[in-house]
Amino acid sequence: MRDISCKLLSTTSIQNDIGVSIPQKPVEIEIPIIKVEDVYANEYYEANQAGYQPTLRLRISVLNYNNEKELIYMGTTYTIIRVQEITADELILVCERKIKNVKDN
Repeated sequence: MRDISCKLLSTTSIQNDIGVSIPQKPVEIEIPIIKVEDVYANEYYEANQAGYQPTLRLRISVLNYNNEKELIYMGTTYTIIRVQEITADELILVCERKIKNVKDN
């Protein structure tokens, strides 16, 4: 059986001598997934009108999330486009597959 988990990408930045923020290499924090859910049709179309293409919904524990913007699930990097708190203990991350920019080669 395959262990289902994902890695949240936590990025930090430091300031150089003249006060410019320099982003550091992202730190991967592996967290367990409670459930992988389907993206609802109405949610997909509403997000598509706003310029997003949600492809993944993950239910995780609130304790594991610290406002990260990206995650890696099954070897693919996703951008977190929306966070939905469903209970006091759980939340849903709605994600879209990250497309690499030309500069990121």
